[in-house]
This record gives sequence, C-alpha cells and structure tokens, in this order.
Amino acid sequence: MNQKSVIIRGVKDVGIESQEFERRNIGVDECLIETEVSLISPGTELSRVFGLKQGATYPVYPGYCSVGQVLEVGDNIDGITSGDRVLFSGPHSNIQYYDKNKSDGGILYRLEPETKAENGALLMMSWIAMNGILPVDVKSQDTVLINGLGTLGLILVILYKQMGVQVIACDPEEHRALLAKKFGADTVLFGSIDTFSRRIMEATDYEGVNIAVEASGYSSGIETCIEATSYLGTILLLGSPRTAYELDVTPMFNAIHTKMLHIIGAMNRRYPYEESVGSKLSIKRSMKYLERLLNEGVINSDDFISHRVNADAEELFKAYDGLMNDKNNYTGVIIDWRKK
Repeated sequence: MNQKSVIIRGVKDVGIESQEFERRNIGVDECLIETEVSLISPGTELSRVFGLKQGATYPVYPGYCSVGQVLEVGDNIDGITSGDRVLFSGPHSNIQYYDKNKSDGGILYRLEPETKAENGALLMMSWIAMNGILPVDVKSQDTVLINGLGTLGLILVILYKQMGVQVIACDPEEHRALLAKKFGADTVLFGSIDTFSRRIMEATDYEGVNIAVEASGYSSGIETCIEATSYLGTILLLGSPRTAYELDVTPMFNAIHTKMLHIIGAMNRRYPYEESVGSKLSIKRSMKYLERLLNEGVINSDDFISHRVNADAEELFKAYDGLMNDKNNYTGVIIDWRKK
C-alpha cells in the first residue's frame, strides 16, 4: 500500500506526499497505526501554511490530533493491544510507525469502544484546553475571562461552566461570541479588541477578573488580560504568540508589579502522561474525564467540526484558507483517511 502524508513545502504550498509503505520489524517502543481521521490544528498549522511563525523552516509534516487502529505493538508498550483504537500525536498520514517518545506531544491513549473517531480527534484539543484550568486554584466564586474563542477558548467556556464559575468570553468575531453564549458564558464581548479591557472592567464593577486565560495566540490579548485582571489575580497564557507586536511594555510591567499578578505559561507539556504518587494531575486522568464529556455530548464535536475533507492537496489548501480567512464558516476541519 501507499503511505500518504500531508506536507507543507513552504508558505501556501500544501501537498500530499505519496510513497510505497514498507512493512518492517516493529521497534520495541513503536505502534503501527492505520489512521481513521486527523484534525487540523488551526494555531500551529496555519502559522506554517501562511508563514506567521518567525524563523519557521520547511518542509513540515504537520498534525498531532490523529485517531486510528493499532495493527502491531512493540514489546515496551503497556496497556495497548493490536486492534485497539487510539488517539495519538502523530502527523497527518494514513499509516505510520508511531513512537510516542519521539513525537511532538507524546500521546498514545486508548479510546473507549463507543468513542467515535471525530470525538477522539477533538479529545486532543480538549486536553490542550485543560491546560487553561489545571495550573490554577479555581474557586466557585471566581470570575474567569477567556480571551479568544477559537476551538480552545470555546472548549474552555464549557469546562469552566462545568465548575460553576462566572465566565466572561471575548473575541472580535460576533459568531464566536454567540457560540460562547450558547455554551453558557455569562457575559460575551465582541468587536474592537481595543475596547475589551474597558468593557471587562465595566462588567465586573471595575474589580477585574480573578483568572484570565489568553487563548487567542495574539500578543494584544496578553495586554488585555493584564489590564483586566484584578489584584493578586492569575493569567494563563494558553495561546502561542507568533506575529510581531510593538508597544511600550512599561505600563504592562508596571501593572504586573503593582497588581502582584501571577502569570503562567500554560503549554500542554506541563504534566506527565501517567499519574504519579502524590499528584492527580496527569494527561491520562484528564483525558478520561474529557472523553466522558465528549461521549455524553457535553462537548459536542458537531459544534466544533464544520468540514470534512479527503487527503487531497486542493481540498486541504481550501480548508487551511477557510480556517484562516473564513472563520464564520470554518470552525474545524477533519481529514478523513477512510475515504479512498
């Protein structure tokens, strides 16, 4: 059979690389996995396709939200057997030898039999969103700001409302703000980002929020969070800023100092995969919880996945372009490797 993989050769140059797939003896830390679906990551992949990441090199084999069936298992792999369906952080490809120790993310999670493929792919994004919660001590009386309502931000609205806190959600796009309202946000703001800080302060009787999660990936969002967070508040930087942004940083540094703010880089490599003695914070524990929410429909994949495409270069670029330039219609894109 042929192995087909998505390749980004350069800015706006997306293709499908096809080559003969040769079976070999499996490594002790590997699984051979045939992919069912994979989910495009809007932040990471768009930054490469459209040249937003400064200093990026090419070619790139993107993707880390894949679901597939295990065909073979290496001797060192525990808890996974041939025939299991898994979520794994391998790139967009129809078949691959996967070593989680060498992957970008290191995820190999056995899915429950009832978990549909699209829920499995969205589980990875849900786990990344959880990093906007786990590092902070949340209280039921807290007010939480979520700045940026892409996939991660909207999932965070759902997760924080599960905890019973007040949620303020903001995004320049009206349709995203309305989705946040549908998911339970108490206050939603859209329009000019220059007005967000003032409007958040007004919504909190000028006290500010206790916790702010920056999920947009834009540096201006960090500025908004610093301005809108209360004394002794916490800011979680979930999005990765990639584009240049110029400003006088002294007022921001002054606000951090005088308000005694706690700023946390909430990258999704913060926690171990397995639970360790004395700590309940692990990827596996979180994924079990999130998988249940997905299967119960609390997080509904239909709200997040708008398009399904084949492994075709033209369809893929159209999907990337839609995610970048047509956010009203493109919310999430699944690549279906089951289609021949």
